[in-house]
This record gives sequence, structure tokens and C-alpha cells, in this order.
Amino acid sequence: MKTTAVGPLKCEFAEEGVLWIDKIATGVGIILYNPQHKFAAGVHVLRGLSRGQRVDQPGYFADTAMEYVIQEFSRRDIPLKVSVAIAGGASLLSGTEPDEVASALVHQVRGILADRKLDVKLENIGGTRLHTMILNIDEGKIKIS
Repeated sequence: MKTTAVGPLKCEFAEEGVLWIDKIATGVGIILYNPQHKFAAGVHVLRGLSRGQRVDQPGYFADTAMEYVIQEFSRRDIPLKVSVAIAGGASLLSGTEPDEVASALVHQVRGILADRKLDVKLENIGGTRLHTMILNIDEGKIKIS
């Protein structure tokens, strides 16, 4: 089975097999999946808002990543009727206080998705360990651990 891995700061697209985002820590992994067209996008962002900064990798910021993903869906004539899953925002430092950077990023990602009328259907946010997201495109199932 074909596996498409999404590394930090990356945006990847897949039409078959497995889309996999691993080692999501304080960043946020986002999967958008259109089951009718069996087309998925995965991003692993580390920052929320670009505030006009130009970047070589659209996956660096959540807003530029979502714009890039939306453009790719449009370019392929695939409607944004998608299931959305997010994971990450972990606090990997010792102590009981949530990581402010991670919390702010999660809040910004949720806002960016809401602004684009994309509802999160599945999430695993926070905690003190790394997260993994796996989408089996053929079965249409997303697993977050």
C-alpha cells in the first residue's frame, strides 16, 4: 500500500493508500479528506499566522498552508466537502501548565479552519506526548494516537 508521509512544515496530497503525519508535538497536524473523490491533504504546521511574511514552504504557517490546500482542491476541481481532523498542541515541557505557544497555535488553527467554514470532525489536542495521524484513503478512516 502506498504511504504518503507528511513531515514538519510540509503539505502533501494523496489519492490512494495511507496519508500519515507522525511526531506531531507542539505543532498541529491537519488532514482534510473528500471521501467522494478519495482525495486528501495533510499538513504539519508549526506556526499559525504568517502576518504577510513570505515563506518558501506554504506548510510553515497554518494560514498559508490552508490557502495552498484550498487552491490545490480547486485546481483539481474537488469540492471542499471534507472531513477535517487535527492533532497536536502537546506540552512537552515538564510541569502542569499547558504550553502557551502550542495552545495559541491550536487556537489559531481552529480560527483559520472556521473562517473557511471547515468543521473539525475529529481531534486529539494537548497532552504531554507526540501524536500520530493516519488516514486510510481507501477505507475513509482517520486514526489519531
